Amino acid sequence: MPRNPAELFQTERLDIRTWRAEDFATLKTILSDPVTMAHWPAPLTDEQVEGWLIRAIDSQKRDGLSRWCVELRSTGEVVGDVGIVRAQVRGRNVWDLGYIIHHPFWRQGYALEAARGAIDHAAALGVEEVVATMAVDNEASSALAENLGMQRIETFTNPNNLNKETYLYRLGIP
Repeated sequence: MPRNPAELFQTERLDIRTWRAEDFATLKTILSDPVTMAHWPAPLTDEQVEGWLIRAIDSQKRDGLSRWCVELRSTGEVVGDVGIVRAQVRGRNVWDLGYIIHHPFWRQGYALEAARGAIDHAAALGVEEVVATMAVDNEASSALAENLGMQRIETFTNPNNLNKETYLYRLGIP
């Protein structure tokens, strides 16, 4: 059971909670880092990080799903962001799974654990399918999607990511 009302769910090692306005500095550290954001068009600016927070808070209120803060249960340290949001992908309205783990915490299984928890949480709310997109050169993200059981269904040129070739993955949730 979550330790406080802001926590949505827990995994074996992680507490997943809603982002709050006071998390700006922490989120900025992650989303403005050039290593962590290497597969994005660019690290995010202060304005973009603020917009991310606002969208996450609004999405949570509207849909019960959003981008969420990922904390280590053992220390309370924020290691990244995970979530499922409404999106338009290839002309379809979808639930889009995303995950960003700050690079000092890579290769410890946190992204896989957080993403599985997000999918389970979404399933409990009645979501029947999620998709994920990533640049074809983001091998770690592709491997994670496949470890989640997602199927690669398409490769396309993504105007939202500097026209990079992008994989589209899909997962039906039983």
